[in-house]
Amino acid sequence: MTVDTTVRIEQGLLSGVVGEAGVRSYKGVPYARPPVGERRWRLPEPALAWEGVRRAERFGPNCPQHPLLPASFYYEEYPNHSEDCLYLNVWSPAHAEHEPLPVMVWFHYGGFQFGGASSPLYDGAHLAGTGVVVVSINHRLGRFGFLAHPELTAESEHHVSGNYGLHDQIAALQWVQRNVSAFGGDPDRVTIFGMSAGSMSVNLLMATPLARGLFHRAIGESGAILGPVGASSGVTDAMQDLASAQETGLAIAEGLGARSLADLRARSVQELLDGEPAGPDAGEQHWYYDAADWFSRRGALDGGFPIVDGRLLPRGPYDIFRDGEQAQVPLLTGSASDEGAGMPYMTDAEQFTADARSQYGGQADDFLRLYPATDAETTRRASSGANGDRVFVWQNWTWARLHSRAAPTYYYHFAHRPPVSVKRPYAERIEGAYHSAEIMYAFRNLHIHDWPWAPFDRELSHVVSTYWVNFARSGDPNGSSVAPWPAFDPKAPQAMRLEEPIAMGPVPRREHLDFWDAYYEERR
Repeated sequence: MTVDTTVRIEQGLLSGVVGEAGVRSYKGVPYARPPVGERRWRLPEPALAWEGVRRAERFGPNCPQHPLLPASFYYEEYPNHSEDCLYLNVWSPAHAEHEPLPVMVWFHYGGFQFGGASSPLYDGAHLAGTGVVVVSINHRLGRFGFLAHPELTAESEHHVSGNYGLHDQIAALQWVQRNVSAFGGDPDRVTIFGMSAGSMSVNLLMATPLARGLFHRAIGESGAILGPVGASSGVTDAMQDLASAQETGLAIAEGLGARSLADLRARSVQELLDGEPAGPDAGEQHWYYDAADWFSRRGALDGGFPIVDGRLLPRGPYDIFRDGEQAQVPLLTGSASDEGAGMPYMTDAEQFTADARSQYGGQADDFLRLYPATDAETTRRASSGANGDRVFVWQNWTWARLHSRAAPTYYYHFAHRPPVSVKRPYAERIEGAYHSAEIMYAFRNLHIHDWPWAPFDRELSHVVSTYWVNFARSGDPNGSSVAPWPAFDPKAPQAMRLEEPIAMGPVPRREHLDFWDAYYEERR
């Protein structure tokens, strides 16, 4: 039977395709006007209407970005870059159900610096085949998505600048509210979910008052931003305030020789990608003992990370969650057992120890006891472990504890190692569940890798995706075909252990998490 894929959305008629999984897909759907020319570094505006039927068969362009080095475990090609990149993709079952389906909106990983919704990892066909509508989006990245500058602040009616990539996400969620019913989706049952920077995005969308009512459940996989607000910027360690971010923007403009905002807007995409900011730190790229400091320095230098701007984020996310001012929707969150695997690491024990003493001061002895480094191998393990715990595990652990006081929260620990078969330098040391390992399982996309999958891998994929879909349907992951998953209780914390066997169990690495509690408490 031929399936009619033509739907009417607010901009006009749209036609998609029916794939092998019996799911309709609509790719490259514009949700906002191209942020080019005078619209560079402005809030997103609704996409324009079109005449006739628009064919939605190919992904839209990816947002401008520097590619990762091919040696990286996370290297993936994101071709066809353009500032005209505000597109989303929709997958929905070919045969409409009697009742509107839950909607799952995905935000990709990439540290707010790279990536896009076109990755095969995020293909939504198999997940949509379980009875949900899946949406994935592009949003502005790096300097194009987060640059703050005094002239940008002055021209803004809200007297703020930066965070354009987050405003893109909000605009996409508004588009979903207005249009998802055309694809069989329920605008009153929208789940936002993401991994790494995508999970950080979920965290921030829960924190901002500007996204209230646009979603009804949240899934955060390996990422949140719950460090203190300060003059530096980084992936989870700290967020810049507006004043500090504007100083960064001025340094970038000076480094480019741009004397005005008009001059900055006239610069090419490549100039903005490559230009180094003025100042003594320009061009420095060091991997420190746990990699967080590298991200921190590059985030501050590049002007490419979310900031506490006073409007989208009135205060730091930790303070918002601590005081119960976040969106009080059900949350499912957790992390993987080997988050630092696949990322750069240190092998110099002497340098690692010196960096730790400089960074942690009076807490350094506790740090080095938990992350001991005596030779190259133990240093590798220590730096990888510290990076994973600090940048990812502690963040989701803290998110679960804070949010569980306000709404039902479900906490997991993904510990199953996929049968990795990748010949790249940082892949050789992966011993557990690496950062992003659960994505293929949740999306039912094991087939994208020709790895030696075992029967348990397929079972785990079924279980994880079932938990995620159950949660999207009702705000509760439980169901008749999966093990019981009680809500998180901060007084007696446990985690759903996504490993063999799949069952509730103690939260791993509690002593390490207690260290990071003390560390961040002192910083605050």
